[in-house]
Amino acid sequence: MNRQMLFLVIATTALWAQIINTLPTPPPRVNPDLSVTYFLNAPNAREVRLVDTVHSPGPPGIPLTKGADGIWSLTTPPYEAGSHSYAFIVDGVLTGDIFSTAPQERLPRPTVPFEMIDVRGSEPLFTDMRAVRHGTVYIETFSSVKLNREVRVFVYTPPDFVRGEETPIVYLLHGNLSDERAWSQTGYAERIADNQIASRQAPRMILAMPDTSGPDRGNLPQELVEAYLISEVFPFVEGKFLTNVNPVGLVQGPQPEIKRYLAGFSAGANHARFSGLRNPSLFAGLGFFSGGGLAMGNLEELHPTVRQPQLFQHMKVIYFAIGLQDPALANVLRMSQQLKQLGIDHEMNVSTGRHNWFNWRRYLAEFLKRI
Repeated sequence: MNRQMLFLVIATTALWAQIINTLPTPPPRVNPDLSVTYFLNAPNAREVRLVDTVHSPGPPGIPLTKGADGIWSLTTPPYEAGSHSYAFIVDGVLTGDIFSTAPQERLPRPTVPFEMIDVRGSEPLFTDMRAVRHGTVYIETFSSVKLNREVRVFVYTPPDFVRGEETPIVYLLHGNLSDERAWSQTGYAERIADNQIASRQAPRMILAMPDTSGPDRGNLPQELVEAYLISEVFPFVEGKFLTNVNPVGLVQGPQPEIKRYLAGFSAGANHARFSGLRNPSLFAGLGFFSGGGLAMGNLEELHPTVRQPQLFQHMKVIYFAIGLQDPALANVLRMSQQLKQLGIDHEMNVSTGRHNWFNWRRYLAEFLKRI
């Protein structure tokens, strides 16, 4: 064999190895029992592990088995029906579906796990994009004095919404390391609202999803968020969508009664608890998803209004929801017990699951049915 032929053989071998390493990974397979078989094409990997919503939400993960073709695979125990997230740890590095052909969505970083898969049985999911009449999502921007920067708020309005319509408005707060996009892009808030309005499970409503994040999407002090919501976010959103105006933009005629609800997940639940319990006259209801509890401190000292349970009697709902495997469970149960002792009616939903979007989506769906 001459040098030219040897070079051609070596180059062809190297090219073929590269092609093998970049072949598409087979998409995850949902099995009849709602278990999922995951695949990853990583023939040169020494170890591949799965992290997911339910079975192993963080390292070290569940090990996959390598096949003779270089494809790693694993079949999990069954999931609950719904949208779940997952990722792989390849030789210690967190990654997604490399070169995947799966028709799935990806959650924004730093959400972990961040790949998405719909695990469905015979019934549609409440988060599906269904053939119903759809509302509109607006992205509004204004200058915040409190936060000293430009901020955005996502606003969903129901189908055929007319400005000034007497419509409940639900403010949804995001968690730490998230921003104003979270409830719309990851929480599927407008899909849930569209489906529930169409099926008459919930009334026509506005959803307002403001940015409550600090630098690098960090958390902000509760007092600052409270002032920002009350003095800036509420007037801006309600002035733009709920105020009756004439053709030249002047306020006119009787104005709609504002039925305002406040809810959030994780750190957003803590902000909702702080602002909601301190200002009960502003809200028709409150929702705390995977948060809102107290690790320490006395509830009455932090929120003196709770000493007057009559201030909360007008609220249609005070709703806590948290998973059995959520690290915040003990704090939330402690908070619930204190409210019971104070005579403040509320609902507690302890579900399956963990501190993740699978739960926050379904908590939102249940909360909207109660407004």
